[in-house]
Amino acid sequence: MPSSQQKEGGIKGFLSRAGKSFYAGGMYCKEKSWVAARMAGNLAFIVATTSMVVLMPLIFEIMREGQLIETDKLHVKELRQQGYSDNQLRELGFPKVSLGQAPAVLKSS
Repeated sequence: MPSSQQKEGGIKGFLSRAGKSFYAGGMYCKEKSWVAARMAGNLAFIVATTSMVVLMPLIFEIMREGQLIETDKLHVKELRQQGYSDNQLRELGFPKVSLGQAPAVLKSS
């Protein structure tokens, strides 16, 4: 009398065991992919919040600096029309960028 626990042999047994193995491997991959997805989500959240806290104020400050330079350039233009020289404008405290001169850092030697 054949027992119910008897292992199948041949091709049918091989395919049965292979199917169970593939199913177990798929379940393992599914479980590990969910863990990896959660870790990636946490990492993305950390990077996004850090960049908002650090980079956004920097971007706003750069934009504000650009607006300040443009305002200074307009003021310098008005003062030049009134007859002020570059030396006088420098003495008034205008930066070289506002006077249309390249900063010392950007000058080529």
